[in-house]
Amino acid sequence: MAGCKVTAEDIDYWKRTVKGPGKIVAVIQADRYPIELRTKAALALVEMDRQDVDGVAQLQQTLQNLQSQDAEVVQQIVAGMVPGLLEMMQGADEDHDENLGPPPRQTRAKDAAYLLIPHANPEARQQLTDAVVGWYAVDFANRSLAGNYSSEQVVRSLGSPAARQLVEGMNAHMPQQALVKISELISQIGDSETKQQAGERLVAIQREMEGQEFIDWLKTEIQAAMEGEVSDDRVTNIAVVNREKFMNEGALPAMKHLASVDAVRTRLLEVASAAPPAEFPDGAKEAINLRRQKALQALEGNVEEAHLDQVLTLALDENNPINVRDYAFDRVGDIRSRSAIPRLWPLVQNPDNEVLPKRLRWRAGELVLALGGTEIIPEFLSKLPTDNGVKFEPEELEGYATRMSQMTPPPSSLVERQLSASEWFKRVIALRFIERRGTAADVSKMQRLSNDRAATVGDAWERLELTTVGAVANAAVEALQERLASPGDDDSGDDAAGEE
Repeated sequence: MAGCKVTAEDIDYWKRTVKGPGKIVAVIQADRYPIELRTKAALALVEMDRQDVDGVAQLQQTLQNLQSQDAEVVQQIVAGMVPGLLEMMQGADEDHDENLGPPPRQTRAKDAAYLLIPHANPEARQQLTDAVVGWYAVDFANRSLAGNYSSEQVVRSLGSPAARQLVEGMNAHMPQQALVKISELISQIGDSETKQQAGERLVAIQREMEGQEFIDWLKTEIQAAMEGEVSDDRVTNIAVVNREKFMNEGALPAMKHLASVDAVRTRLLEVASAAPPAEFPDGAKEAINLRRQKALQALEGNVEEAHLDQVLTLALDENNPINVRDYAFDRVGDIRSRSAIPRLWPLVQNPDNEVLPKRLRWRAGELVLALGGTEIIPEFLSKLPTDNGVKFEPEELEGYATRMSQMTPPPSSLVERQLSASEWFKRVIALRFIERRGTAADVSKMQRLSNDRAATVGDAWERLELTTVGAVANAAVEALQERLASPGDDDSGDDAAGEE
């Protein structure tokens, strides 16, 4: 090479020869060649479609070596490469099956563009950043893992500007998991303006999914995938089912990542509150109620005092299905407002022995304890129903004991006094509390109840062979002793980070 003039044709030829890649690298490194030829050589390493040589890796190493010698020249080479890289990233390959992902040439160009960003001047850096993130956004689902660098790696390393560009790639037709992942990345990396834009875009997407045009698009996709004649009713039913999947597995979980945005939070509360009309068939009602549940799940940690009345009303409305009510109770707990307690007392006081009322009493009781803390315990215990024959299941009483054991500081004296309470269920709560928070000194207190023959009243006690308070006392003593004997136990009970 030293005695010959190198041309662009030589570089094109070398892309196919055994020693060619080494010669191309030599051209990039040699300052006696014009920048245009060195740029042509750098692009050639990306263009090479070879199994024996990784041209992109060679390009990265070559430019890193050259950076220490002449950083300005590296910037010139990179700037000159930008148009060619962008063209490669957009180019098609007639011989490539799109079902196998993007063409290898595009993918190599994307990897190269990403690796060149640190070496680029400000203008070229912006062009490369936009090109790389835009390449992923065009078909996020099929491109997110393509090449040596995933979309997540790229976006995390490029930061907020990359996250901002992902907003443009969000649409109602993309696979559910892709929409969720984009939202997650934006929530973690994007600045406040980007999150606002993404949140508003998600609201628009979810609304679009509820419309007829989205159903029509799904029907077109389904008809294209099905063989033979299929009735329109069947296609429509399949489309409706798929629409719910797009929302429940895509839009609504995606909104969870941006639920701190007011527009998203407001829309999720609207979805959660939209009960199905009474005249709807059962299948449609179930689908809508699942959508409401997903909206409430997406609101986790993002409801405030101003939303208390709305979510508490959802939790207490007997017309709502239990799955909706359960997650509404969770959101009430998120708000952590004692203002909710007065409206929960009727559930706590309910003596009904049917499965649903018992479950709701348990749910409301734990929530009252979580919101009220130690000072609410006396009133809570006084409001538990004492009617003869009222049933308390083992899980309910253990739930109350667990909530009390998680309070800081633990209300030990207050709860231990219940060992002598006249009501059997209060003695059981105390036993289960001491099991979790007691010390060796408490064993004798529990053993005093070992002969307590008061019956435990509930459907599950017999199955557990705990049909008397004495049997519960013996089981609780055994559990406490096992806990105290376990390695690392400090005899102070389970650690608690605070009230829940």
